[in-house]
Amino acid sequence: MGANKVVIKDVPENRIRLPHDYKYKDGKPNEPVAPKLIMWSEKDKKNPSYDVVNSGGRKGRKDDGAANTENLRESFARWMTHPANPRFSMTIANRMWAHAFGLALTPSVRSMDHPEEAYNPELLLHLSNEMVRVKFNLKEFLRILYNTKTYQREATTTALAMGEPYYFQGPVLRRMSAEQAWDSYMTLVMGSPDSVKNQGADLYGRSLDMNLATVDVKTVLLKANAVRDISKKLNANVMTGGLAMAGSDDSMMEGKVLRYGKMKLMRASELEQPAPDGHFLRDFGQSDRMLIDGGAKEGSVPQVLMMMNGPTQAMLTSKDSLIFRNMEKVSSPADKVEAMFLSILNRRPTLREKDIAKKQLSAHGEDGYSNMIWRSSIPGSSASFSKP
Repeated sequence: MGANKVVIKDVPENRIRLPHDYKYKDGKPNEPVAPKLIMWSEKDKKNPSYDVVNSGGRKGRKDDGAANTENLRESFARWMTHPANPRFSMTIANRMWAHAFGLALTPSVRSMDHPEEAYNPELLLHLSNEMVRVKFNLKEFLRILYNTKTYQREATTTALAMGEPYYFQGPVLRRMSAEQAWDSYMTLVMGSPDSVKNQGADLYGRSLDMNLATVDVKTVLLKANAVRDISKKLNANVMTGGLAMAGSDDSMMEGKVLRYGKMKLMRASELEQPAPDGHFLRDFGQSDRMLIDGGAKEGSVPQVLMMMNGPTQAMLTSKDSLIFRNMEKVSSPADKVEAMFLSILNRRPTLREKDIAKKQLSAHGEDGYSNMIWRSSIPGSSASFSKP
């Protein structure tokens, strides 16, 4: 029942009023606040996006460009998403640029009031027009960005001075997001996390969908029974017992949910969001979904501790992880070390690292492989194998 309690309803009157001590000339104390669309300049008055009623309202109704008293949200949505809106396409294009390059074209990705203050105003306007041209297809727009010479140049690795503009000689090297880091772990552990899907979300959504204004007791009972049946079905579809099943043939794993401890092994996009406190995703900066930009990419001590001693590290050093499965494909210790480096660091070991690996195996035997996996997967520990 609780999932259906939060609804948006229209009210017959506007309840928002100016403060009782309002002293500016554009209004009186306690005066109702009339809805009005934002205009950034005088020329916006002739912009077709402001003709919100004629583009979708009732025939015969006229509007001064602010909003009529009926369907205010619909009028606002038509104005905001209109291709000619002065800021909509520009805002999305700027955010997609920040997603690809690591920095926005403006000092703040949240403010587009003054596009002339962008690091490259002409580029920002061009990207805005391109977003309209591809009809707001984000995949097509990102395809354009990724194929530019600017994106394909070497990434900037030096620290950027606070407040200084960046002229995008290339993308900015930055940390992975919590979701990217988790998906990388899932690939190292499972090999193919795409074969595991969360079947519960859509089923739960359909079962919980009710109109509390018209629903009767019988329907509520039917919905409740459906939720219980779904829970039983999903629990029967969960495999436990370490990572042994992760090494199975993908056809056997299709649709099955693997679990390691209390963690479901699947892509971040398939998990409930936000993840519970203490989960890898939350410790690595996953948004709590209270704000649009609530995610974080800063490093922290809990992240290091989790990768040193947490269950995610234990998954990597498990004999059933993808790393060990790749190592089992070759026989000699030297080839195993090379397979390990390719799996984790995406490169072959240097001569010095091969010498360190040889000493590890001589001193610890088969456990030496786990020690090296542990070292190479901890942030900043690559110095243990090679000097910069």
